[in-house]
Order: sequence, then C-alpha cells, then structure tokens
Amino acid sequence: MKPDLAAFTAEFDQRLRRSPIIAILRGISTQESIAVATALLEAGVTLAEVPLNSPDPFTTIRVLREHFGDRMAIGAGTVLTVADVEQLVASGCQFCVAPNTDADVIRASLAHGMLPLPGFATASEAFAAIAAGARHLKAFPANAATLAAIKAVMPADVQLIAVGGVTPEAVPSLIVAGAAAFGTGSDLYKPGRSADAVGARAREWVEAVVQAAMPSAELVCNPQATVGEGPVRLGERIVWVDPVGRRLLACAPANSEWSQASMPEPVWSLGVLPDGSLVGNGEDAFLRIDASTGAVLSRGPVIDTGAGCRLNDLVVDSRGGLWGSSMHRGVLAGRGGVFHAASPDAPVRKVAEGLGVGNGMALSADERTLFVIDTLARTLLAYPADVVAGVLGEPVIVGDFLGLPGKPDGMAITPDGSFWVAMWGAGEVVRIAPNGACVQRVRMPAPHVGSVCIGADGALYVTTARARLSDDALAAAPDSGGLFRVYGSRKQ
Repeated sequence: MKPDLAAFTAEFDQRLRRSPIIAILRGISTQESIAVATALLEAGVTLAEVPLNSPDPFTTIRVLREHFGDRMAIGAGTVLTVADVEQLVASGCQFCVAPNTDADVIRASLAHGMLPLPGFATASEAFAAIAAGARHLKAFPANAATLAAIKAVMPADVQLIAVGGVTPEAVPSLIVAGAAAFGTGSDLYKPGRSADAVGARAREWVEAVVQAAMPSAELVCNPQATVGEGPVRLGERIVWVDPVGRRLLACAPANSEWSQASMPEPVWSLGVLPDGSLVGNGEDAFLRIDASTGAVLSRGPVIDTGAGCRLNDLVVDSRGGLWGSSMHRGVLAGRGGVFHAASPDAPVRKVAEGLGVGNGMALSADERTLFVIDTLARTLLAYPADVVAGVLGEPVIVGDFLGLPGKPDGMAITPDGSFWVAMWGAGEVVRIAPNGACVQRVRMPAPHVGSVCIGADGALYVTTARARLSDDALAAAPDSGGLFRVYGSRKQ
C-alpha cells in the first residue's frame, strides 16, 4: 500500500519545527547505522538520510526504518534517477533528497508516496522544482546572501533547507536569511567516527539551532507578584494568582491593562471549566472562584493531602474533571501525589502518589495521557489516563531536564504535543519535544519563572516572581513579578 504522503508531509514539517536538522549519513554501513542513529535520536535529531553512494544504502534504509519506526524519519540522499526512486520503494524510504532539480525524479517520488527534497542553486531551478510539485527545497551549496534573495520571491508554503558545508557557526546568519532547516554531513558524521562522537556533535548542532532561533520576551504588565503562578486563558484575558500575596491577577494583553482582586486564602493554581468559570487549588480543597472579585464561591470536600502537604498545580479535563497535584511544604521526597474529582464539589480520590513536588500538569489532546512535572526529581512524567473513570495508570518518564539550569515548574502543552516549561531560578522557559529532548530555550528578564500558558493570540505568556530575590537581584531584574509574552517561538 502506498504511504500516505499528506500525513507524512505534516509529520515531516513537525519534525523540522521541533529540531530542524537533517543528518546526512554519507558512507555509513548497515552494521553501524543503528548505533549512530540512536545517538542522533538521543541528541534530539529525528531526521536522517542515507546517500545512495554509501555501502548497501537500500539495506541500511530498510534496517533503520524497521528498527526506529515512527521515532525517526529515514530518507535517501543523492537520488539522481527515476530508477533510484523505484528501487527505494521496497526499503520503506520516506523522503528523497537530491543535489539537483530533476522534474522526473520529483514526480516519481510523489507518485510513490515519498517526499521530494530536490537541490537548487538558482531561482530558475527552485521554481522548476516547485512546478514539478516539490515544497521542500535544498539550497545547495548554502549561501546566506543567495538564500535571502531567493527566499524573498518564494511562495509562502515553500521551505528552504540549507545544505553544503553548513556548520553550527553559520546557523544564525542562515536562519536570518530564511533557512527553515539544515542538512549536515561530514561535520556531523563521517566513516570511522564513533556513535558517541556523532551524538556529542549532534548535541552541539541542536544547541546552536536552539540559540539561533531563540525568541524574545517582552513585559506585558508588572503587578509585582511575590509568586506568579497558575496562568490560564479566560476569554481574551490572562488570569493568574499570587498565592503569597493572596491576589487574583488579570491582564488583557491587547492593551496591557491589568487588575487585581484580594483572595481570602492562598490559591496555588487555576483552571477553567467547560462553561468558562474559574476554579483553583486551595491549600486542601478545590475551589470555585469569582473571576471578577476573587471571592471563593464554593469549596469542595477537604482533601487529605497528608501531613505537612498542600495542593499545588491543577488541570481541568473536557468533562469538567479536576486533576490536582500536591507537594510537601518542606519539600520532602515521595510525599506528593495527584488527586481527582469529577467536579469542584464532587468527592476527591488520590489517583497517584510518590511524587516529590507535583508541579506543572497538562492533558494530551486525546486526554488519554496526563503529563505531570516532578520538580524535585526533575522529571516529566506521562500517566495513562481515563478521564471518564477518573483513574491513572503507571507513569513513564518523558524527559529528565538533564543539562538544563533551574528547576522545572509550571507547564503548558502545545498543539503539536510538545511542552513549554518554566525553569525556576534559571530565568528561562524551555520547549521540550514529545521525545523529551529540549529543542528551544528562551531567556526571560526575571530569574524566577513560575508558569506558562498559551493565550488567545497563540503567544506564550509567562508568569514570574519576586520571592527570595535580594535587593541587588531585583535591581538587576526590575520586571520580576511581571507577566511576559514570548514572540517568535516556533510552532506555538
């Protein structure tokens, strides 16, 4: 059966947005291919091509496809003829990369359900490739000035991939010129280089791309929150809490006007029910909250969170069920858990335990997985979830935040299934791909970043804190405690 090219094209574009690097494994042998590709995957690279002038390329492609399945996309490089394309069908090849523009090769690739990536050096070649049906073009060899000129006249849906002598040092200028992704060969892999060395260089590539594509943050308003937590989108507004100051905060990003309301008790996080009303985590109960006055309209049953513990983060499912995490006030390991109630007023059950600090929470689009950050363990966990029955299965670790500064705190999930995570103490928010790799980092003008949410405009909104900052630290970061908007982040 011919592959679903439309579905793969969408998947390919998602991979480019998450980690825009195509590893060119020229000269790789079948025997070493799995170890090398595993090192690439662990570094966050999920696209690789095996050029046809490598030893036994058709077997290598087949072996890689069978071994990695959906975890990596595997293509062929140096595809020069229609006969090459036809021979690739049996290998499971997913995309065909060429150094040149050949309309027959492009059409053959499309006909067999493989994505074509033809090479071009001139505008005429680029438009010939587009006319033949290609929408991903390989600028070969890559040159920032030429790329910028061609990008200016390209259709908006065409993506340019810079290939040919590209190094991490060239990434910033090529991104500015319009490159959507990068193909790298001998700088990353060459025969004789160990899988460990390939993995180390791949991590340098990923870091270079992350830094070059780093978006910017701007202050929306600054209510000087002692601790800014639990932001949610409520209509056109962003609403969040300052539990230490017992304040409900709200801001309309369109005009930066903000308001505050006193709350009768600390509320540590917020959620929005399907009817648009506001709920929150008190110390030991789920609360209905008046979004205008901050008043507690009703309290759910008292939750036995355990001695010395309190509720912390919160997420609401599409049925109106509440899922709240907990933590020990003294940050003792193993004392946190997850609690569920079918509504704010319904009985509450403990559905998970053994967490250090149960923090950022998010449900997958199909609501079959509940993601929870354990700040103390520095892990992002995925629990199989049944929102109808209100139960969780045993979790698996998605990521561990190794090598990242700060402590993982609040979290938001994006439409493509990746995660924005606030890193308390690091002055950053980071984007974590579904495979656990960090694919983007954003510097914030405040060291303590509490949580994040996605607004009505699709932008990322970030809450920050002034707590535990010295006078010198506040002087260096005077916008601490404010609400920030992140511009230019990839694939919101």
